[in-house]
Amino acid sequence: MPAPCLEVERVTVRRGTTVVVDAASLRLGEGAIVTIEGASGSGKSTLLRAIATLLPTASGTLSFRGLDVATLSLPDYRRQVAYVPQLPPMFDGTVAENVAAGPRFRGATLAADVVAKLLTRVSLDAGLATRAASSLSGGEKLRVALARALANEPVALLLDEPTSALDPASAHHIVDLVVELARAGTAVLAVTHSAEHAARLGGLHYRMTAGVLGVVAPP
Repeated sequence: MPAPCLEVERVTVRRGTTVVVDAASLRLGEGAIVTIEGASGSGKSTLLRAIATLLPTASGTLSFRGLDVATLSLPDYRRQVAYVPQLPPMFDGTVAENVAAGPRFRGATLAADVVAKLLTRVSLDAGLATRAASSLSGGEKLRVALARALANEPVALLLDEPTSALDPASAHHIVDLVVELARAGTAVLAVTHSAEHAARLGGLHYRMTAGVLGVVAPP
């Protein structure tokens, strides 16, 4: 297993009195891919959002490169551990402004040619850069959100159903891109309903059932 990047130790998430995630543990190495499958409502997306620090945990610990996430700067953690939801919101403005949002928040400017390369990398036409982000289809918004995350050069990616709104050709391209990113050292934790895509991604495979996370044989 590669050097540790993210470690989830017995994390529990509650919604009121209901346990949605029950003492889940996993370890994600740098350059590794981990996938989580499970039925709708099993808690897999909730776990991903908890790791992204978008939901509070009732118990357990999250560690990033050996440090308790609770002790870290959240903006810095969220830049390095990028979360791309299944239905990503777009910021007001153009596609280019959305892709460049992360660097802009840090006072940096992303050149137009870099934006174009990022769009091409996620299988979008660079000509979309000037379009209003709000006018995009669901699949286009998902890919813009991925390009927006990559603009921050994250250490880890948390992907929630990254191919669900895509046509087969675009989905295959995104799967190949995720594998390429992992080979270059990015850690990837992906929730997916597609056994085919989980198999193509490879790596360690988990299944979530009623909030309980269990490792299974490679897909």
